Amino acid sequence: MGAKRKGRIRQTRTVWQRTFDPYPGMVQPFSWSERIPEFVHISIALYNNDYETVKKDFYEICDYVNQKVHLQRKFHFNLTHAIKLIPKETTILEKILDSSFREAFQQILIFYQDIFEISVDKDIEFKPKLLFNGYKQILDGRSDTSILCKYLMVQYEQSGRPDFFGLFKWNSKEEIVDPNNVSTIMALFPPSIGLSENLDLGMCQDLWMYNYLFSPRLPKPDDSKMEEEHYLEMGVDKFKNEFIDLYGEFKKLNLLAIYPRFIAEINMGFVSRISNLSIEAVEFVKLHKGEIAELLFRTILESFIVGSWLLIKKDVKLHERFREFSTGREKYFGSQLEKMSSSETFKKAANKIIDKAVKEAGVRHDDVATERGEIFDIRIDQMADEVWGSENPYYFLYKRSSDVIHGHWRVISKYHLAKSFNPMHNGLFWYNDNPNRFAGLIPAFISLQIATEFLIRVLQDIESEQINELHNRLVDLLQRLHKGYMMYFNKYIKQEVEENIDPSGLDEVS
Repeated sequence: MGAKRKGRIRQTRTVWQRTFDPYPGMVQPFSWSERIPEFVHISIALYNNDYETVKKDFYEICDYVNQKVHLQRKFHFNLTHAIKLIPKETTILEKILDSSFREAFQQILIFYQDIFEISVDKDIEFKPKLLFNGYKQILDGRSDTSILCKYLMVQYEQSGRPDFFGLFKWNSKEEIVDPNNVSTIMALFPPSIGLSENLDLGMCQDLWMYNYLFSPRLPKPDDSKMEEEHYLEMGVDKFKNEFIDLYGEFKKLNLLAIYPRFIAEINMGFVSRISNLSIEAVEFVKLHKGEIAELLFRTILESFIVGSWLLIKKDVKLHERFREFSTGREKYFGSQLEKMSSSETFKKAANKIIDKAVKEAGVRHDDVATERGEIFDIRIDQMADEVWGSENPYYFLYKRSSDVIHGHWRVISKYHLAKSFNPMHNGLFWYNDNPNRFAGLIPAFISLQIATEFLIRVLQDIESEQINELHNRLVDLLQRLHKGYMMYFNKYIKQEVEENIDPSGLDEVS
């Protein structure tokens, strides 16, 4: 029996993930997001009142319901359970409305009246900001408000039972949200309350769907003005124009006097492709076409790695292979088109593709092999290692930017969908109707750096004193590009991550 074939998926799984591999199903997934609606009333109450007041009212309501209604599982005041009990015992709602939960329940009943079908005074003002903040405070399961909500239910559920380890005696907000206690509460919550039969996850899903349908989407504001200000502030146009001037001077060099014709042509091709695409990448950043700029950036990186590798190898056969591959590739595609064609007209067109490629290469048909594989017997990561060493950043950038080529989720969600900053949507993505796509200035800066570095690499390969001035000016530009990039990164990219700016603009919602 043959060995089991390895799959294409390669993951470095965590120790936690591997630990339970021999015991499938032993650890069940637990989603806080699915349960958030059960706690939104407590979150709103905590938004308007201090913890001690909310806790006192929470206990009184729970005690009242547990004395009034006979239940198999003790009532611990999760939302869906309360909603189900109110029609059966109307005094429960009266008790709730006579507490710090009054405004929370009023707003919940107004918004979800089509689902809950519980009447509420029509004169009550609807305040969506309270609902927004109620959800916002507990979207993160480890936020202070989430921990207070969880512990409130856990502590009440355990009241009257032995507390040998003193886990249910914390009473002040400061004590409960102490980092040393948060992990304990996170561990206590799933088995004690999270899996309680009082929770109705089906109804919670209905509430989320209702939010998606009837609570407004709040897309992130258009960043065009901010991006344009950053572009001007960092002087990207000045860098681009300086590169264009130096690139123009480089093109005056006669590479035919330095290299054999076919090698000179290849080097000129790489110089031209990398430089021209880098200039266009900057233009696309300026026009707010971030995804196209990233696509170009990935293309530039690949040409930069392959072109640099050919330069250092100085192997005539490799350069011949580079040119012959394109002819063989055209021959392969032409032959495949001919096989798929059902009419003589299309077969002739396919043969013309082959004839044209062979003619332009200046060779005979019999001398052209059909190319179905890769151009070189070496991977691009190995090329990068040979040029810059195993710790080089260029292959990392190449792999990182491959997402945009393959259309991975990061790229799709970034450029073609827009996340709603309405907390009641819990990060819902929707169609992005903004024609502008923002990638920041990173593709512009790095593309110019790569193009400048490739020109420097070619000049270093020539080794002539006549080009020293051009070489030094390119080196100076490269250093200033790097300095400009680091200034931009530290001022805007790093700062945004550290500050974790919340763009939801809830304070402006009335």
